[in-house]
Amino acid sequence: MLTRISTSVMAQQSVNSMLAQQAAIATTQNQITSGQRMQTASDDPVAWSQTMGLSDFAAGISNYQSNVTMATAQLNQESSTLSSISSLLSSANQLGIEANSPTLSTQDRQNIATSLTQIKQQLLGYANTQDSNGHYIFAGSASGSAPFSQSGNVVGYNGDQTDRLIAIGPGRTVDQGDSGSNVFMSALSGNGTFVANANSANTGTAVLMSTNVSNGSQWDGGQYTLSFSGGNYQVTDASNNVVASGSYTANSAIQFRGVSVTLSGTPANGDSFSVGPSQPKDVFSSLQDLIDAVQNPRTTSAQSAQSQSAIYNAQLALSNNSDRITNINASVGSRLDTVNAASASLTQQSTDTQQALANISGTDMAAAASQLSLQTTVLQASQLAFSKVQGLSLFNYIK
Repeated sequence: MLTRISTSVMAQQSVNSMLAQQAAIATTQNQITSGQRMQTASDDPVAWSQTMGLSDFAAGISNYQSNVTMATAQLNQESSTLSSISSLLSSANQLGIEANSPTLSTQDRQNIATSLTQIKQQLLGYANTQDSNGHYIFAGSASGSAPFSQSGNVVGYNGDQTDRLIAIGPGRTVDQGDSGSNVFMSALSGNGTFVANANSANTGTAVLMSTNVSNGSQWDGGQYTLSFSGGNYQVTDASNNVVASGSYTANSAIQFRGVSVTLSGTPANGDSFSVGPSQPKDVFSSLQDLIDAVQNPRTTSAQSAQSQSAIYNAQLALSNNSDRITNINASVGSRLDTVNAASASLTQQSTDTQQALANISGTDMAAAASQLSLQTTVLQASQLAFSKVQGLSLFNYIK
């Protein structure tokens, strides 16, 4: 049985074949133009699924890299600010040393006090530093408002102590800033273990020269009184029990409970010094104490001794604040190292991921170009054959 195929059917088949070849050419051209081998999931379902997973992973890396950029900028700004603060405190300490000179006039000391007041205001400005987005870098999580405010001579902290952690990689976070409470408000008075203060009623010339801890395990953190009478001293505890006594010698250490206090000058009968555990001392209070001590009148030798002891304690507290800021800045440096290491790791992961994506979904340009050439040739041949077949008829054959 013969099956007859009409001319119209043959023509339609030829047209359909050419349309399919044109679609294949368009697909290959799109692969070359876009650089992507797959345009839809149906092109290669397995590879498409792998590509989606890698694309999600690449997006995660991009987010981490954005966080790294943010953390780097904030930590660099904090480090720069802390370095400036350290320079300020160094200047304040130098002014304190100058103020202790016995040759200075009242006006000289007032000038020093004015300079210290300006340093305090500069310090307040640094404490309220803002980043490029207007956020206060020392406010903790309450970064929308200034963390420090001043009322009279007292500076208070209005921020919080929340750690501002930011993700810089899978399972990796870094604290992108330090709260003002931690930086400015948490140092200790005295030498960090205990503090000695001259009684404001002292009439002698005894001046605090140094306070030291010789055996921390023996220090009990109690309250003690060092008093003088007839060239002798005695140390009593809060219950008035004598814990040490002896003959007073200027510039010789008076030791008790694992600590020692050294005085210069001559105490008068009834003069005393209190000795107790160090207490939190914010940097602004320490500066104000130094300002007040510099401004104290020195019309008598007793007043001069009081002023010198007060300056000594203020400088101790400032030194503790300075050490704290230096240590925090070192911590910032360590965090920057961590962030830089994370950045390098993320860059390598991004490169590897993009290479994997290219291997799976990228177009092999040489193969695609060869295929396009072959497809074009086949289409052209089909078109030529179709035109010749369409031109055939019985009348052409009779001729």
